[in-house]
Amino acid sequence: MSKGVSRIAFGSCTSQHHEEQPFWPVIMSRNVTAFIWGGDAVYADDRLVKRFPKKKLMDATPDYLNKLLTEQRNVPGYKALLESNVSIFGTVDDHDYGRNNGDKTFPWRRENAIEFVKFLGLSEESAMFKRAHEGRGIYGVQVYDFSRSKPNERLLTDTEAALDPDVVPIVDAVTEDIPSDNRLVAVFVIDVRSNKIPWPGKISERFSGNNSGDFLGEEQFVWFETAIGRSRAAVNIVVSGLQVHAERFYDGAVVENWNGFPHAQHRLHQALLQSNVQAPILITGDVHHAQILRKDCRRQHSDLPIRPLYEITTSGMTHAWGSTRSSVCGRARLSPFCNVYYYNKMWGWVMHFAHWISPWNEIVIDEKTRKLQYSLDLNIAELDFDWVERKVLATILGSNGEPLLQQKWPFDDLSIVQKTTLRDQDFDLVSQYLRDRLIGGENNDWTCVHYRGIPSPLAFALSIVVTVTVGFTLLGGPTILILLIFRRLWLARSRNSRKRKET
Repeated sequence: MSKGVSRIAFGSCTSQHHEEQPFWPVIMSRNVTAFIWGGDAVYADDRLVKRFPKKKLMDATPDYLNKLLTEQRNVPGYKALLESNVSIFGTVDDHDYGRNNGDKTFPWRRENAIEFVKFLGLSEESAMFKRAHEGRGIYGVQVYDFSRSKPNERLLTDTEAALDPDVVPIVDAVTEDIPSDNRLVAVFVIDVRSNKIPWPGKISERFSGNNSGDFLGEEQFVWFETAIGRSRAAVNIVVSGLQVHAERFYDGAVVENWNGFPHAQHRLHQALLQSNVQAPILITGDVHHAQILRKDCRRQHSDLPIRPLYEITTSGMTHAWGSTRSSVCGRARLSPFCNVYYYNKMWGWVMHFAHWISPWNEIVIDEKTRKLQYSLDLNIAELDFDWVERKVLATILGSNGEPLLQQKWPFDDLSIVQKTTLRDQDFDLVSQYLRDRLIGGENNDWTCVHYRGIPSPLAFALSIVVTVTVGFTLLGGPTILILLIFRRLWLARSRNSRKRKET
């Protein structure tokens, strides 16, 4: 890493079902200032209650979660990271929250939150620890000042950062001008579980979209809007356990992402695009692959320039859709198919096919190679901040430290779009849809659109049908064939047995 460049690493989805955790030596060798968990540090919902007729998993109690998190802290590579000068921060998703697709109805939400902030090593006097202890959720902000030469002095205290409204009252917020050589990076972690509204139970409601559904809850949303609205950082990073830009399926309970609660997604966009928020970047996890995504956003009835909103998804430190050398499953011991090479290979092919056929117009296409920016390999993410050229280099790294994906953006290009293929009618169409559908949508709100255009509803529907058909054929076909062969052999054996008895 050259002089004048600073680095932060991100990762998610580490399962105790996988003995190998290859990324800790990679992170140690990369001279990072901080490592940020993006969710699923362990898979605490891994105890099977029943298998048939529907698989049911046991919720993680605080004691069980503590056991798994303690084991993770003692993994040699991670323990070495903890003993170094690297700062550890992060938030949860469902598996380290304690319940698959968990929400605010989870009975251990407060107790498990306390276990997680202890796992992060946060001081009991920190605002984030206190919020967790009070049952408000696992969310907070840390600010790194890279103008400080010593790595162990770069992390500002909550008071120095002056962003957290639970620490510094609004009336005392810092208001001085931002220096031109600003080397501050703010990392906000938000909790999409502790205050999340449950997904609708009725099929009709699930497919119609839940306009009033929320991931953060009113208190956390107000906290986030206030905290990021004060930020003086050159780059503002927001970490969410779930993808924000992705639009993958009609039912959010099947494929979870922020699109399932469009009102909450729209409100998040407004918070990120406040006028003083410079160079916002989303970091997300959950999906066991890596992607670089982008939406372009325009404020209605305004002369303000179009703003980009980039998202980097990094998920799969021990298991991913393309990790055929090991299981693609997070809870590998719970299914006989998880460790079969054929099924692991086919899952990867199906996901490649889905990326090829689906109109996922938010996924970035590299301008030089013209390739979609995604990877199904095991991965972590890095952000390099070049303070001389004022640029951010986003890199997705594989398990040997090799670059899998890479994009570089000037700081200014993360705040103002230099080039867009979207037309005014694209923004107008989405804006009208939001006003018709959302509760409280305003005419002057920011409207965010997939940067490669609005996907055709017909193409979107057909891509789902075709992908499911291909997946069923490749994954279900051989299973059915094997079962039919066994059935035939069993019937033949039964007939032969009856004949011997008759003779």
